[in-house]
This record gives sequence, structure tokens and C-alpha cells, in this order.
Amino acid sequence: MRIDRFLTLYFFSPAIRLVCRSNGLHIPILMYHSISHNLDDHLHPYYRTVTTPERFEQQMHFLSHSGYQVLTLSQAVLLSQEASELPLSFDSQRPKVVITFDDGLRDFYTSAFPILEKFGFKANVFLTSGLIDRTFITGRECLKAQEIKELAEKGIEFGSHTVSHPQLKALSRNEIVHELAISKQMIEDIIGFPVALFSYPYRFPEEAPIFTKMFGMLLVDQGYSIGVTTIIGITKIKDNPLFLKRLPINDWDDPHFFQAKLEGAYDWLHTVQLIYKKFRSMFHAQKASVAKNSLNVRNL
Repeated sequence: MRIDRFLTLYFFSPAIRLVCRSNGLHIPILMYHSISHNLDDHLHPYYRTVTTPERFEQQMHFLSHSGYQVLTLSQAVLLSQEASELPLSFDSQRPKVVITFDDGLRDFYTSAFPILEKFGFKANVFLTSGLIDRTFITGRECLKAQEIKELAEKGIEFGSHTVSHPQLKALSRNEIVHELAISKQMIEDIIGFPVALFSYPYRFPEEAPIFTKMFGMLLVDQGYSIGVTTIIGITKIKDNPLFLKRLPINDWDDPHFFQAKLEGAYDWLHTVQLIYKKFRSMFHAQKASVAKNSLNVRNL
């Protein structure tokens, strides 16, 4: 039994429907990676990142049938910050959602985009710029430069996912700047206009406030104004636009689970994850301290 699904559907989903949601705008940002029949079913369902085209179309049909207005990430942040002048296309009565794709895989072009286009939806794609025209670390083919240019002309909004998809927290400050600056420039050279969006690769280290503060400053210094993470949850008004939460979506998200995530019933998992991250961080810090003290004793 998948415990996160069970608790979401049979405890948290009924609970949030009994409690009035607080006032203010709530925008789910969906996090996809690959749309393909080549499933990663060797992984635990929580860690899978592949969605079949059939399941993806089912999910897009749900959004359309349920009246969701699909926004780009830039539009969502504009709306969430309560900008005084919003385009007439914004319908305040309809629920909102953002669709994002990490890694910049080519199956976005071949499988996802035709389905999005069928429903009239836009999306955001975050490119690992050093792998454009190449193969991703998972062995999946990445988007080609010409395809990126074509998609941009059709309204797909692009952002950076670094140059090489590294564990950023393990890098030096200069190496992080390189990943941010070079990827931004490479994408801008292809699409022909500024890139201000960034997606953090791998697990976001929210338990490390010193690093996240420094990283936020580097994002701004390099010209980024909006960023998304792997932190689970729904975006709310006044959330930090550099570290927005998202909802991971894969082939296991049938209509019931998908709806529950959109309604906020999956957000509880963030609290559990944060507690685990902090505990693990303290454990590693304590372990390092013990090792250091042991070394000092041996050197006496």
C-alpha cells in the first residue's frame, strides 16, 4: 500500500473539504519531467518522474473539464503578487494552475506539446542547457535547439535548470554562478529574449537557511526573478517567488489522486519531509563533529 496516497485520499482530502480554505489565491504548480511510454517503474511510485501520454492527456482533460485556467509561471507570479494591472484574459472566478517540465527532455516536443496544444494550454519548460541536442543523464533524449525555438514561438515559456544538472549545494559559489549565468545565456541565445525563470535540480535544501539565502541572492544577481523547487505544496499569495512550491506528478496520479493534489490535500507531506530533512541534517552535523573530535584526540 502507498501510504502517501492512502492518507491523502482518505484523511486529508475529506478534512480539507470540511474546513473552509483561507482567503487568498492558491495556485498549484504541477511538476512533470518525462511524457513517455518508457516508464521508470523500477522505482518506488513516489520517486517516479515519467507519465504516459495517455495518463497525461487524462490529466489535461481533467483540468479542462474542471474549468482550470492554465497560466504560465510568469503570469501566475504576477497574479499572486496582486499586480494592479492584469490582462483581461485573467478570469478571477476560475481556479488556476501552472504546468511545468524539468530537464528539457525531447518527449515534451513529441508527446506532451501536442496534447497541451489540443487543450489550448501553455507550459513552462526548464532546460539543462549543456544537454540541449544531447542525451540526459537518465539516457533520455533532450530537446534540440531548433525545437526549443519553435516551441518558444508557440508560447512555451522557458527557464534554466542549470548547465549540467549538478547538486548545487555541493558546489562552490563560483561554480554555482557559472551554472546560473551560462545556462541563462545559452537559452537566451536560442530563444532570442531574456530568461528570468529557474528550476532547482534535485532535492531543495530548505533545511539549510544560510545556503538558501546565499543562493537566492545569486539568483537575483544573475538576473532571475522567479524560481521553482521540489518543495511540495501549493503556491499562495506572498510566497517567495524565488522558491515556489510544486506538486510532483507522474503516471500514478489517477483522476482521484490528481484532484486531491490540486485541492491541497497532498501538502501535508511537506511538513513530514521538512522534519526528516532537519533531522538528517542534524545527524550528519553531529556525525561530522564526532569524527572531527576523534581526529583531534588522535593528534594529541
